[in-house]
Amino acid sequence: MKPTLTLLAVLLLAPLAVMLAATNEAATKKLVTTIDCTKDYGPDAYFGYGDVRVTQSAAGKYREAGPVPESRFGYRFAIAHVGRPHLAVIRYPDDKNRCMAIMDGSSYDLSVGACTGTSKPGGNVYSVDQPISGRMLELRQVFWPRWRDFSIVFGNTKKDEPAAAASVAIYELEDLPALAVPGDPQDGSRRALGIQFEDPCGAAAELGATDRREWIERLITYARYSGQNSLSYPIVWYHGPLYPSQREPVNYIGMTSSKVDRQLIGHWTMQPEDWLTELLKRFGEEHMQFRAVLPVLRLGSLMEKMNIDLASIKAGKDTINNMTFKDQVQMGTYDWTLPYNLRNFQKLVEAGGNRSGSPTFPWAYGERSSGPDGFRGPIFNPLHPTVQDAMLGLVQEVVDRYGRYPAFKGIDFWFNASTTLWFVSLRSGYDDYTVGLFQKETGIVVPVDAKASDRFSRRYAFLTGEVKPKWVAWRCEKIADLFRRIRDVVVRSRPDLQVMIVDALKGHEHSQREGGLDINLLAKEPGIEVSAIWNFNGWVERWGKHRWLPCDPKLRELATIMGKPAEGVMRESLEYPPDGFWWDQQWRITPAFPSGVHFLQPYADALAKYDTLSLRRGGLTLDTGHAELIRPFALAYRALPARKFDTVGAATDPVAVRTLVCDGKRYLYLVNRRHQPVSVEVRLDKATGKATDLATNQETEAPARWPVALGPYQLRSFSLARELEVTGVSIVR
Repeated sequence: MKPTLTLLAVLLLAPLAVMLAATNEAATKKLVTTIDCTKDYGPDAYFGYGDVRVTQSAAGKYREAGPVPESRFGYRFAIAHVGRPHLAVIRYPDDKNRCMAIMDGSSYDLSVGACTGTSKPGGNVYSVDQPISGRMLELRQVFWPRWRDFSIVFGNTKKDEPAAAASVAIYELEDLPALAVPGDPQDGSRRALGIQFEDPCGAAAELGATDRREWIERLITYARYSGQNSLSYPIVWYHGPLYPSQREPVNYIGMTSSKVDRQLIGHWTMQPEDWLTELLKRFGEEHMQFRAVLPVLRLGSLMEKMNIDLASIKAGKDTINNMTFKDQVQMGTYDWTLPYNLRNFQKLVEAGGNRSGSPTFPWAYGERSSGPDGFRGPIFNPLHPTVQDAMLGLVQEVVDRYGRYPAFKGIDFWFNASTTLWFVSLRSGYDDYTVGLFQKETGIVVPVDAKASDRFSRRYAFLTGEVKPKWVAWRCEKIADLFRRIRDVVVRSRPDLQVMIVDALKGHEHSQREGGLDINLLAKEPGIEVSAIWNFNGWVERWGKHRWLPCDPKLRELATIMGKPAEGVMRESLEYPPDGFWWDQQWRITPAFPSGVHFLQPYADALAKYDTLSLRRGGLTLDTGHAELIRPFALAYRALPARKFDTVGAATDPVAVRTLVCDGKRYLYLVNRRHQPVSVEVRLDKATGKATDLATNQETEAPARWPVALGPYQLRSFSLARELEVTGVSIVR
């Protein structure tokens, strides 16, 4: 425990509220078991594969996996009370580059991971270069076990960056007390810190939950415990709504890990219970916020109307699909999202369970897995009236159904290469309708035969030549106008609601504008926010041989989803070479985080760069392994008014300092972007100032030359008398 206490002292500089939070946790936990990873255990309690050995470094003695990616080791132990919150305290060495996956092996319940040094696992995993400390670090993972016979596994994710652990202690927790945030009056006037999901499928395979209702309650419990007060969650996913839509074909899919036999079960329905209404009611009771995420790649109403008959399009027939720079029609997104339409599932199971299907597989609505030009991009043209009507109708339905709930705060759109709300690049958008509209509205004649079979590529050549700036600007204005119309629908429902553009940040304006998205243009619009930051928690996937197979549809535990029967169930099978793990059913997909205090780097960096009014983090699963790091940040961040501050000085690196006069007082925050502690001198125009530390609500002296100490990646926030002026700031060391 000593290294952790030292780390916390350096990080937090002893804010009282955080020390009390740690004390409260310790007072309500009961030791279940301890595992000394340097000792040997029998095969009923331990397995190891791939040259696992006990070794030692300056950090201490520990067990380490071998160099090959498949190497791993794990431990088996008994849980007394299934369904109660537990805590796994894991000590591991920070003495070389490592990227390790930590899991229970059969679900998402204990899934976490850590990257040390300069490890870059690749894929969608975010990491940052971290200096090797040469010490043991500690990871504190909260989990709800779904089995009494439980396990913890440490596995490699890449070659020559081995997993390692010195010890594990498992505690049963009496409860997870909510963190009191004294600076947040919980009236919506303060900044929101929260959780974001990209993938909604695993709700009943994490947090020990087996249905949405259980998942909602445990998510609320952990969010309040860790100081987070908002959730941004997809209510429409890659193929359609997850709620009981009356205008679009529903595509509710999910998975659960069986409490009976550990099997992973996929389930689906077109008539789900309205789980979102229940969530919004509960969030309202707990003073939490919800933002509906709409990652729209497809809508069933558009899929039914799409025309991918290239010959007919070349002959002049209309299409709502994008036409590319190579005279091709976009017949799909050409990415991994294709199989996840529930209308494909039964056919995939019957075809042998290969989720990628075959080149001739009959995908729903006739979508294709690839095209002649191989161009990944949006299927549908965002400027076509049919597409815009579908988008506006969807937004209208969402706010009509859910805008009445106080916890509902608005709609978020995030952008990737297949999102319907833009063209993604200059290589798409050369159909007859769009080019005709451009000519009509700008007066620019595109000198291409309107009946030529190669007119699309010839239009591309002309429009990306001398007139390119006007073509780009026109497309950006048309996309902006679509967002204005979306915003108008949202605020008509409730004036305080907001549309957010997520994950479209400064520094990429040129490429974004070529795709039709001008964030600077949209930032000027009231009711549209483009500064919301999503720190994406990527994950490492080890699928093995992955198949979708039949299972018994009569199993009682699979019969309902939030009270209504599932229309279909299947078994997800992931097969790997035997390595000593005790159960056939395995699940080797885990997030991976920067280690130790470096977990906070993306929070500090985003706030320093963008003065963001909301911060969210997440991806596939709820991160429950870093509460002791999030809580101090939450106390300081959630006390700040949800308004843009003025930057003090010209620099925001290594420390950003900002201030705002609001609510009859002056607010001030300082955030350190570096892993080294920093001392800052804040200069005030009066020598007898007082300041209130917003994290603790305690008063402190604030002289004319006011020294403020910041730990690694630390945020500190204060309020001062309104008349006090901040005249400057300097780094002391």
